[in-house]
Amino acid sequence: MIPSEETLKLLDEIERSSDRTLNYRDDVGILIDTAVGHRKLETFHEAIFLAKFIVKSMGVMKRIGNDGEGFNKFAAELESNIQKVSGLLRLLVDLAPEEARRSIAPFFFTLTPEGFDHLMLLMVDLTTVKNWVLDGHSLPGESPAL
Repeated sequence: MIPSEETLKLLDEIERSSDRTLNYRDDVGILIDTAVGHRKLETFHEAIFLAKFIVKSMGVMKRIGNDGEGFNKFAAELESNIQKVSGLLRLLVDLAPEEARRSIAPFFFTLTPEGFDHLMLLMVDLTTVKNWVLDGHSLPGESPAL
């Protein structure tokens, strides 16, 4: 399943603006289309906010190391936010067309090291979307940012 034409153009703009290729472009597009189509943009915005927090936190944790001050607090916060964002993304995936549900859910939400790796790469993609939004752009169905 591929995203709508409008969303594909939006993804082109996000990639061009960020000067990077999204890891899971079509999946991000499907999440956007689902959020727009089911009036769940607030859920999507919360997910991209948490994704950015998770990516930033992982960077800090790598920098301070396992024995660094505050590492355990960061780890606990990270685990909690990964659960939150997973729940938000699952909510969106559950609303997506069946073909998308069958392909996305097992890829990102399996409790395996590979599933976690895929989810983390999706978080990087969602962070890219969040940064694009923070640059003053709006998603389909939203009023343009002022």
